[in-house]
Amino acid sequence: MTGSGAPAVIECRNVQMRFGALAALAGVTLTVVEGERRAVIGPNGAGKTTLFHIISGELRPTAGTVRLLGTDVTGVPPHVRARMGLGRTFQRNNLFTRLTVWENVRLAVQVRLGLGAQALRSAEAYPEVTQEADRLLALVGLSDRRGQTVAELSYGEQRQLEVALALATRPRVLLLDEPTAGTSPAETARLVALLAGLPRQITLCIIEHDMDVVAALADNITVMHYGQVLADGPAAAVRADPRVQAVYLGTGEDGDAC
Repeated sequence: MTGSGAPAVIECRNVQMRFGALAALAGVTLTVVEGERRAVIGPNGAGKTTLFHIISGELRPTAGTVRLLGTDVTGVPPHVRARMGLGRTFQRNNLFTRLTVWENVRLAVQVRLGLGAQALRSAEAYPEVTQEADRLLALVGLSDRRGQTVAELSYGEQRQLEVALALATRPRVLLLDEPTAGTSPAETARLVALLAGLPRQITLCIIEHDMDVVAALADNITVMHYGQVLADGPAAAVRADPRVQAVYLGTGEDGDAC
């Protein structure tokens, strides 16, 4: 587990988000430190994905501040946060389904290297791109799928590919929004092994409903309920908290409306 002296990489202070009369977030304060594995859990509609949208810049909070790697990014757009070192996957796959697995990763690497405008040039023109794409596919266990289109992959393999695309940006902080949702037990096990094997130089913050996945990955857990933080701390202590068991762990609820 990461020591308490590690620098903060995500700092949310009194973050509020309103959609008309709906208070999706009602004053969330959260700190994630470098190298940490943090799980964000909570029942349907708790505000977990809304919080990730605000951290990544997809939404601007109604009130409060967000700091990334020590810099106030409350009003900074997503692409700038990505350049700062923030990577993200989403609840729904965001892939080019008609392209091959390798082409998807190649494009992500080219964008990071500032070669996005040269996407139609031959891959042989950029050997460093080819090498990096091959390395990422090996890392996520998809080397043998490199020539298949994304549409031919299983859902779990598509989730693995999304992780590869996020890693192509070489993030220092990686937000994962329900990476195992809809995957088979075998696919879930592969994803957990992949994420557990990532170097601690990459800080992970993960929304997840599968408590076995949370137990396998998380150092610390933040529990959200009705747009607020109900509990926050070491995984074992949070799982043992009677309030957490009452509102979440015993409910068996899935999904996230916010």
